[in-house]
Amino acid sequence: MNHGHTPLLSVSALSKRYPGVVALNGVDLTADAGEVHALVGANGAGKSTLMNLLSGAQSPSGGEIRIAGQSMQFAGPSAAQEQGIATVYQEFSLVPQLSVSRNIYLGREPKGALGLIDGRALRTQTIALLERFGLKLDPDAEVSTLSVAEQQLVEIARALSFEGRILILDEPTAVLSLAEQENLFAIIRQLRRDGMLILYVSHYLKEVLAIADQVTVLRDGEKIATRLTKGLTVDALVETMTGASGAFDKAAAPRTMRDEPPYLVSYQADTGTSTLTLAAGEIVGVAGLVGSGRTTFAKALTGNPLPTAIADIRRAGESFRFASPRAAMREGFVYITEDRKRDGIFTELDIVANATASALNRLGRGPLRDVRREKAAASDMLTRLRLVASSLGAPIGKLSGGNQQKVLIGRALLTEPRVLVCDEPTRGIDVGAKAEIHEILRDLAASGVAILVVSSETEELLALAHRIVVMHERCFVAEMPVEEADDMRILLAASGGAEVMEKNNGN
Repeated sequence: MNHGHTPLLSVSALSKRYPGVVALNGVDLTADAGEVHALVGANGAGKSTLMNLLSGAQSPSGGEIRIAGQSMQFAGPSAAQEQGIATVYQEFSLVPQLSVSRNIYLGREPKGALGLIDGRALRTQTIALLERFGLKLDPDAEVSTLSVAEQQLVEIARALSFEGRILILDEPTAVLSLAEQENLFAIIRQLRRDGMLILYVSHYLKEVLAIADQVTVLRDGEKIATRLTKGLTVDALVETMTGASGAFDKAAAPRTMRDEPPYLVSYQADTGTSTLTLAAGEIVGVAGLVGSGRTTFAKALTGNPLPTAIADIRRAGESFRFASPRAAMREGFVYITEDRKRDGIFTELDIVANATASALNRLGRGPLRDVRREKAAASDMLTRLRLVASSLGAPIGKLSGGNQQKVLIGRALLTEPRVLVCDEPTRGIDVGAKAEIHEILRDLAASGVAILVVSSETEELLALAHRIVVMHERCFVAEMPVEEADDMRILLAASGGAEVMEKNNGN
C-alpha cells in the first residue's frame, strides 16, 4: 500500500463474541479495489464470522469496518449492499420456479404504468448486465432447469446487479467441475480488471494461490498473517494455517486386535474407484475438505447410495451392497448423521422414543411394542452413556447438543452395530461433551465395533483414530497410521498436494 492512499476496505480490531465463545478476536485487514484477496483457515478459524460481519448478516461486538475511508455500521445485509458489498454464499438462495432475470432483480423489477412488472424492460436490463460481465446465461430460463454452475452464475449476477464495489465469494468452487472453475476464474479476473475487490473464501489452497493476489490466514478467530501469493507454496500456506493446539487428548486406547476378518470396501465414485478396509476394534478417521465427498461415502456405506456413489462390501466370502439404511442396519452397518437437528432427532418426542426409534423390532414382542422393555433398554443405555437429563420423558429438543448426540449414539448402539459410521460426531458441542463422546467411541472400539469417524477437525481425528484416510475429489488419496499423521500431511493430501495412493486404481 502506498502512503496516503485510502484502501477500499479497511477492518480494524474487528471482534465477535457469543456467550462463552470468541468467534473473532481483534482482526485487522486491508484490501483494495482491483484485488482478489483470499481468506483461508481451518474449520472454525473465523472465516465465516468475518464474512458475516462484512456482509451485514451479523453485527460486530467491537472494532470498525471502513469502506473508502468511511466508517460503516450495517443494520442488515441490505444496508451492506447499499454500500456496495455483495455476497454469494455457498448455499444458494434462488427461487427455482422463476426465470433468471426475475431471480437477479427479485423485489427490484422495473414496473410499468399499473405497477406491474415490465417484462420487456426487465429482460433488456438483464441482458445488458449479463453482457457487461460476460456471463453466459439465458435471461428467460427457469432457474430449476439450470446446472449448479449456472445457478451460481445467477447468484453472481444478482450480486453484481447491486453495482457493488466489493464481492464476497464463499467456497465458490466446492460444487464446480474443472471447466466450470476455469470459467469462474475468467469472470473473477474480468471483475478485478474492472476495479472490483473480490474477497475469496476457500478451503482449496491450490486455487487460492492460482486466483488471489494476497491471502489472509485466520486461526482460532485471530489473524495470523497476510501474504502475497506470488512465490507462496501450498506447503508454506498449510504451515501458517496449522497451529498445534492441545484441545484433545491423544488416542489413549491402543487398537484391540481381533481374529475376525476385516470388511473390504470398494467405493465407486464418478472420479474413480477406491478401496478401504475396516477391522473390528479399529477407529478409522476420514479427513477431507468441504466438497471432497466424505458424507456421500459415509451414506453409501450405510444404505444411502447415489448412482454416482456406490459401496460394495466383502467379508469372508460374503458380499453386500445396501440399497436402504434398513438393509444396512440388518447387517450391522449404522450411520449417525452430521445434521442432528434436520436428520437425527425427533424434536417433539421424548428421550426414550428417540433412543429406541431404530430398535423397536428387537425390543418388541413379536409384532407388538413393549413399552416397558423400551424404557428399560433406553434407561440402561443412556446411563452407560452418562446422559444428563431431568427425565427420560422430557422432549429431546430440551437437551444440550452434547446430550442430544449421546441419545443418537444410544439409538445406534441399541441396534447392536458391527460397523458404526459417525459423521461429524462432535459438531456444535462443548469441549467437555466432546471428551465424553470420544471416550464412548474408544470403549465401543475396544468392545469390537469397527468405527469410521468423518470429521472436519484434524485434531479430533488425530486424537481418536488408529488410522486416517484422506479424501480429495471423492476418492481416497492417502492413508496413514495416526503415529505418522499430522495436520500438515492431512491438509496437504486433502488439498490435492500429496502423492496419490498407489492402490487407487481407476484414477
